[in-house]
Amino acid sequence: MAVDTYARKANLKFYQRLRYQGAEILIARNLASQASAVSLELKKFLMFKWLKVNALLYGHST
Repeated sequence: MAVDTYARKANLKFYQRLRYQGAEILIARNLASQASAVSLELKKFLMFKWLKVNALLYGHST
């Protein structure tokens, strides 16, 4: 997984854009078409931030 906060010059044709609570999220098109659910979790401690992405694929229970 890659996280980038600056995607102005990136080629975004392979991503699907989603908006959630004021944030724009780019998900790979093949992941978006195969996932039944995607959850994002942001944790913060002092000046550090962690982003965790969980994707549940169709046909998989975990």
